[in-house]
This record gives sequence, C-alpha cells and structure tokens, in this order.
Amino acid sequence: MQTFTSNDVKVYNLSAGKSLPNWITDRKRRQMEKTDVNIRRRIELIQDFEMPEVSNCIRVSPDGQYILASGAYKPRVRCYDTQEMSMKFERCMDAEIVKFLVLSQDYSKLIFLHSDR
Repeated sequence: MQTFTSNDVKVYNLSAGKSLPNWITDRKRRQMEKTDVNIRRRIELIQDFEMPEVSNCIRVSPDGQYILASGAYKPRVRCYDTQEMSMKFERCMDAEIVKFLVLSQDYSKLIFLHSDR
C-alpha cells in the first residue's frame, strides 16, 4: 500500500506493493510474514463487499467474525465472513430495512425493523 497527499487529502493506493500467489501454503505464507514487513502490512479486501444501490446499516457480530450490511432497492441483507474474506449469504426482503440488530454471537439470530411495520 502506498500513500501520498494531494491538496491536504491522503490518498491510499491499495493495489501497489507485493501480492502473494494463491498457491502458496499457509505455512510458507506465515514464514514470509515473519521476515518481510511489507507482506505483514498488506491489506486484504473482502470479495463482493458492495451493495447494488445504497447501504442503510452495517453491523459487526459480537464475535467479530461476521459483517452484516442492509441495503435498499431491492431490500436485502448481506453477511460477509471475515475469516474467509467473502460473502457468506444474501437474503432479500419484501420491505426496506430501517434498522437491524444482531442478537447472537454469530449471524444466527437477527432482528429487523422494516419500513412497513
């Protein structure tokens, strides 16, 4: 990652720097992280971390493993797994989600406040 300042605004270039190939084993990856500071400081992005239109609310599960985001048109909720760095599931709703809460330690119990209720 590279940073530079333009007109008193910090700009982060996330695609700059070394990248590790997918075929490297976890053991080899950990060894490389111990020796190379640039590899240790790299940023990993969650795949498909987006919402088609707009996101109303984002919550993190109490255990910190899941990120849940609600969106409008078409009303939906998406769950992202931070260990797998990918989307776990997506569920569409009938009405727009105004607010939601995570009731359990993971994503198994959620409560939604809809606009039509």
